Amino acid sequence: MLVIWLIVASFVSTSLAVLVLWARGVGIDLWDAALAYLGGFGFPTVVILLFDSFMVKEKPSEEGGTAKMAREKEFAHLVKNMVVKDPPAGLYPEKRIWMESKDLEGFNAHFSFGFVTKPVTFHPVEGALVHPFDELLVFEGTDQSSILKLGAEVSIELGEEREEYVFNEPTVVLIPKGTPHGPATVRSLERPIVHYSIGLGPEYKAEAIPAADLKPKTTGTTYAKYIKKMVTTVNYDPNAVGSGMGYESVIGQDGIMRPADKGVGPGNGDQIVWLYGSDLEGFDVNFTWGFYSRCGKWHRGGEAHTHPEAEILCFVGLDENNLDYLGAELEMAMGPDYERQVFNTPTVAICPGGFPHLPLITRWVDKPYGFFVICLSGEHASPWVEA
Repeated sequence: MLVIWLIVASFVSTSLAVLVLWARGVGIDLWDAALAYLGGFGFPTVVILLFDSFMVKEKPSEEGGTAKMAREKEFAHLVKNMVVKDPPAGLYPEKRIWMESKDLEGFNAHFSFGFVTKPVTFHPVEGALVHPFDELLVFEGTDQSSILKLGAEVSIELGEEREEYVFNEPTVVLIPKGTPHGPATVRSLERPIVHYSIGLGPEYKAEAIPAADLKPKTTGTTYAKYIKKMVTTVNYDPNAVGSGMGYESVIGQDGIMRPADKGVGPGNGDQIVWLYGSDLEGFDVNFTWGFYSRCGKWHRGGEAHTHPEAEILCFVGLDENNLDYLGAELEMAMGPDYERQVFNTPTVAICPGGFPHLPLITRWVDKPYGFFVICLSGEHASPWVEA
């Protein structure tokens, strides 16, 4: 519309100018008149057309977004910044990374992650809890010289009997659904420790039991089988099929995987522990914890792979004072076309069942970082595929 009004205005003004010149006796032949019209409205029209093409905003596409949005990566929604927020009231005294199914594109579990830097009681701060889902409470050290060092003493109460269990090694506490538990208390620590939780339900739910209603604390062994050391089971059979990724062959006699040193891939973990459903009293999950500090591709064995069940890949920093800091930059391929996603902040990558993902490459590392997998199966089948 702007261009049309400009053409009309320029035509009228140029015509008036030519008539005035003729009326005053100035001779103008046809070529002069043509040049006047061209200069009078042709040049401004070209300028406006160029302005319009460069400055006017893109029109919405038929899908409702902009043309620019239509060109965005197809699987960007599966790679998300981790969310730091206040946990449910009375659960922890400080902010944590906290993400549920609604934050994870429907992944049928939730998790939290944070650090403990001083003696404290939590989960809950007082009283006890009962959940309608299985839960895992993980306690890991930050001493990168050995993933088997916790550097703290922790206690937790389990069951209506309030049986108290005390440990000083990296540990996962299994909470079957319906089991009263808590609180957990970090009694002492030499250095900050990692604590993350995995709830095998889409969102956090709990029935709180007031402290006044609890029975006296006891000791016993009724729930001892739910206190598990964070170490990989050493039972590798070289003739077994395994996951297909090569991790089974790099388990040391100490229960630590060292995939970067053992040839799985130069960017892979310095030290990893991996627990499966068979280690977890039949819980339908497998998960890891590991320290990472090297650049390069994580897996030499193939490009993309899939899992029958959904999993999430969680990349976290080890700075206890800044949950928003990762200290590294990684590149991960997502989907059948190897769509590249790049990130350098704490990130979770969501991989639905059967979804091709990888290769995974660490581009640079300023400080060592942590990584853990949560896969919704007791096993971890990982066949390589041609994406």
